[in-house]
Amino acid sequence: MEIPKLNFDVIIVGAGTSGTIAARFAAQQGLKVCLIDNNTKSDIGTKVCGDGVLATIFNFLHINPPKGNELLSLKRGFRIYSPDQKSWLTIKIPLYFVDRLRFGQRLLNEAIDSGIDQFLDKTRAINLTYNKEGVDGIKVRLKSGSKVDLKSKIVIDASGCYSTLRRTIKSTLIINEIPKRDLVLCFRDIVKLPSESKLTHDLDYCTLIIDPDKRSPGGFIWYFPKSETIINIGLGTFIQYNGSIKEYFQKYVFDYFITQPNFNIISSAGGVVPLRRPLPSCADNGIMFVGDAACHVDPANGGGIDVGMRAGYHAAQVAKKALVANDYSLKTLWEYNSIIMSDFGLKHAASDIIRLFFQYKPSKDLNFIIKKNILTDIDISKLWFHGELDLNFKATIKKIIKGITRPRLLLELKSLMKYMNNVIDLYKHYPNSVDSFKDWREKETSLFEEIYSKFIRTNLS
Repeated sequence: MEIPKLNFDVIIVGAGTSGTIAARFAAQQGLKVCLIDNNTKSDIGTKVCGDGVLATIFNFLHINPPKGNELLSLKRGFRIYSPDQKSWLTIKIPLYFVDRLRFGQRLLNEAIDSGIDQFLDKTRAINLTYNKEGVDGIKVRLKSGSKVDLKSKIVIDASGCYSTLRRTIKSTLIINEIPKRDLVLCFRDIVKLPSESKLTHDLDYCTLIIDPDKRSPGGFIWYFPKSETIINIGLGTFIQYNGSIKEYFQKYVFDYFITQPNFNIISSAGGVVPLRRPLPSCADNGIMFVGDAACHVDPANGGGIDVGMRAGYHAAQVAKKALVANDYSLKTLWEYNSIIMSDFGLKHAASDIIRLFFQYKPSKDLNFIIKKNILTDIDISKLWFHGELDLNFKATIKKIIKGITRPRLLLELKSLMKYMNNVIDLYKHYPNSVDSFKDWREKETSLFEEIYSKFIRTNLS
């Protein structure tokens, strides 16, 4: 058995999309990189998700987009349907739909080819190791079963929602456990229909259906055509449905949409996604967190592939600067936090309020909001791309009066706008250094506790 190297500039835990991108760009800048993953090499890339990747990420990273048998289809954007499916909002943004395994394998092989020093599969990160300055490596269990300490100047954790390293880190800055209210339980099937079948929704768009009263409490249904006959169909719901998610999915999602005979289920799987704004701090002395481990998932749509890839790239750039400065403390790594919050953190924080608003809103109100264009395509697109929402309340009042009078709904929309503006202002003033972080975090925690209390209490009563 080959004895692993023990000392590196950067150790990256997790060879998913964010981890492989971090490894690739760190190695390309001349850093000595160790990449580890708990899975066997041939299985890396398999993950429960919608399999859609925003096309813009490939231009941002200057890497090749999916092609050949890795690319299944190209979509024009998303359609968000009301619970009764009679109205919808359209967001136009190109997406690649990929064969998740082939896409993951390509990113892994490109990371290895970029010159990383060591890749270890079937290797589990057990814990972090420390020196007097902070994190200085990880303890791992190798595929042989033996335990070793791998040392590094910086650790990048890309090990997912239930990251062992995040949950056990000795830190006053990092959130160890993601609150259950910010977790969504997912289950999906990839289904092949007979060639003569007609798809339920438009082949050119990804369908999201919100139905908090019945079919998707706490989340949404997705219906993503990967080709003319293959569909990724799934359900995201509250974490407390853990014991019954498969049955719930079968009854309220699968049996409703898949009515054609002679279908073939290619694969079935479940998992948990953090659906919220990013961690308040995604870094501490000697360590950065990326992807699901840092809650880098868009709360508006559950998409995490392109966001995780962005975070992996940013972490690699900051790691290089830290190595040049010979300073791996939070003072240097704080730049990673600042970049994350300016790149997508503010947008995700704003989307997080919409997520909470929709999660607990009665389905009849959502039908009304979408049907009457109280939230329009332009509103949702501004939120999606810029983290902005600017409802015209004169027009909104007219729309509400035109329908059934709903003063409660109007008050809730005004509260939504107030909290949206407060959150945007707070995130625009994310601290430039750790020195002022404590005060900012107290304000952020207080504000979101108020938001949770407002929308959850109001809409469950």
